[in-house]
Amino acid sequence: MNQAEQDQILNIIKNLQEKKNAIPYFSDLANNETFGPIFKSLEKHEREQVEDIIKDYITQTVEGFTKTKWGQLFKRFFDADPELFWEFRALNEDPNKNTVEFQTVGKQVEQEMFRLEGILTEKMIDQEKGLDKVIGSFYNIVYMFFPKMGQVGEND
Repeated sequence: MNQAEQDQILNIIKNLQEKKNAIPYFSDLANNETFGPIFKSLEKHEREQVEDIIKDYITQTVEGFTKTKWGQLFKRFFDADPELFWEFRALNEDPNKNTVEFQTVGKQVEQEMFRLEGILTEKMIDQEKGLDKVIGSFYNIVYMFFPKMGQVGEND
């Protein structure tokens, strides 16, 4: 895949992220109304290249989380437990979302997000006015990478 094709794929990923507030998976690209036929026709090694582009985009996005406290905390999670991050990211793509594995790994991620939320908000308890905005901004980041996060704990 040449550089122009890689750049075009990166632009598609960015545009879909902006549209859906979530970083797309390869399956999202393959099922896209406009671009799907192109991605579905890729050979295995080309598909792997696209998945690598997505993974690099995710890593660069997280590395850029330095300006806000909520971004820094999410980056802390990414840096501290990359295996858990990538495992749950992969499970979020699985259409059989309510598997035991999804729920088990999801609970681990959820507990870590609650811990980070506590760090984020511990000094804001008396400031109700900005608290919702800060928490909302933090979870916007979480859902950007884990679009099915809200389904953890369903059917408990």
